[in-house]
Amino acid sequence: MKKLNEKTNEQKRATYNELIIQKENQMDKLVENQKKIEKSLYQLDEDFQRGFQRLRYLNEDNTGMGKNEHYQAQQWDDHLESKLRHQVQYAQEEFNYVFQKEIHEIDDEREELFKKRSEIPWD
Repeated sequence: MKKLNEKTNEQKRATYNELIIQKENQMDKLVENQKKIEKSLYQLDEDFQRGFQRLRYLNEDNTGMGKNEHYQAQQWDDHLESKLRHQVQYAQEEFNYVFQKEIHEIDDEREELFKKRSEIPWD
């Protein structure tokens, strides 16, 4: 009977080990996805910055525009750039929050699995 219990306990521990590994893989995938999204949002912000810089140069080269029109166009462009870049920053913060929350929840689940596995007797 003791051998049967040991086998059952070994199987339970093995099951918990698999579940723990699955949770760790989930966390790794989340971190990987978080980094991809952060990189994409950073690239988007850089693209906005370069694009608006080009727009400034084009507006300066447009000699058909009066000074007042040029100033108004530049003000509008600056406002739009600021608004878009703030939106990207907000998205970065929101994604970071969501990913960190999910990672924390999975880590808590993993810790619970460790706890349950440690409660299984070795005899």
